[in-house]
Amino acid sequence: MRIGRIEQAWGAEALRPAVGWKVWRVEDGVLKSVLYGDPWPVDEPVRAACARHEHDAPMPLCECGIHAGRDLAAWEHYLRVGRESRVFGRVLLWGSTVEGEHGWRAAWARPVEIFVPSAVTEPVEGLEAYGVPVHLPAREAVAA
Repeated sequence: MRIGRIEQAWGAEALRPAVGWKVWRVEDGVLKSVLYGDPWPVDEPVRAACARHEHDAPMPLCECGIHAGRDLAAWEHYLRVGRESRVFGRVLLWGSTVEGEHGWRAAWARPVEIFVPSAVTEPVEGLEAYGVPVHLPAREAVAA
C-alpha cells in the first residue's frame, strides 16, 4: 500500500503527516512496542496514550506519544538488543505531533513498510496482515 492510499484510508491526508522510522518486537507475526509490549493493531491505526498522566498524548513537556525517528540510526540500540525478535520499518504519523531533534512523537501512527533483518528467528508470517510491504532477507518479499 502506498503512503497516499494509507493517508486517504485513515483520514490523515489533511493533517500533514510525517513519515519516520520505528523498531518493533515481533511475536507470532504481530508487531509489538519494544518498550511496553503493546500490540499494534492490524486493522486500524494505533493511538497514543500517556501511561503516567491523564492527558492527551503527546504533550510537549512529557515523553508520551508514538515515537519515530528521522532516520533509522535513532533506533540503533533497539536493533542490537533482542535482535532475534526486532523488525523495523517506516510509519506514518499524524494528529497532534511534537517534533524533536531526532524525530517525532505523535497521537496516531500506522506502519507503511516493514523490514525483517536476517537475525530475526521469531515467526513473521502474520506481518502481511498489516497490509504494507514486508521485506524479507534472501526470501521473497510478501507484497501487500
